[in-house]
Amino acid sequence: MDFYEPQEVNKVKILPPDYVQDVSSMSAQDFLKIYLETLRYQDPFNQTDISKSLDDMVKINQVKYFTEMKQFLESLKLWMNQMTFLNTVNLIGKEFIFKTDILDTIKRDTYYIVSDDDKGEVSVRIYDGDEVIKEFRLELKRGINELDVSSLPDGQFTVKVFKEGNEVNGWVLGFKDSIKSVGIINNELILDLSSGVSVSSDRIIYVGG
Repeated sequence: MDFYEPQEVNKVKILPPDYVQDVSSMSAQDFLKIYLETLRYQDPFNQTDISKSLDDMVKINQVKYFTEMKQFLESLKLWMNQMTFLNTVNLIGKEFIFKTDILDTIKRDTYYIVSDDDKGEVSVRIYDGDEVIKEFRLELKRGINELDVSSLPDGQFTVKVFKEGNEVNGWVLGFKDSIKSVGIINNELILDLSSGVSVSSDRIIYVGG
């Protein structure tokens, strides 16, 4: 008597009639095959509009691209911060000028105006809100220009520069401090200064004398 081994029968997956393949899981070639087959077998009197599916696929691919690009840029930023971190370790104990928008006479009595070129004699006005509380005459040269604010009352103030009555651009207010330690917080390189202030590394605006 002959015995026959039962052969494995391929299982057929039955899908509901309203099943629609998710285009986000298709490759471009798979989608093109389905697209061509749809054109081949569709009823000429009741043609199927697949423009929405095409549009959906384009949008999904765009989201995928930007998501992957964002992840890549975040990884690149982290890597660059780590490399910068290693280089910044060598700068501990050295002095730099750091950008600030506020002149704080409680913390320090000397600030610096860093100018992009020689501007000649200018008027440096110190504001408490909208009120001018002090005005300095200064020969503003390219590079760093020291501003002694020890005569000002304690407080936080803003600074504007004028020449012949017109406000001058092309300068930055800064303070001098030394780096005490460095660290990376939320993918950002942070510098701890000797004065107790913590600033981002992009606040460095001047190096040298």
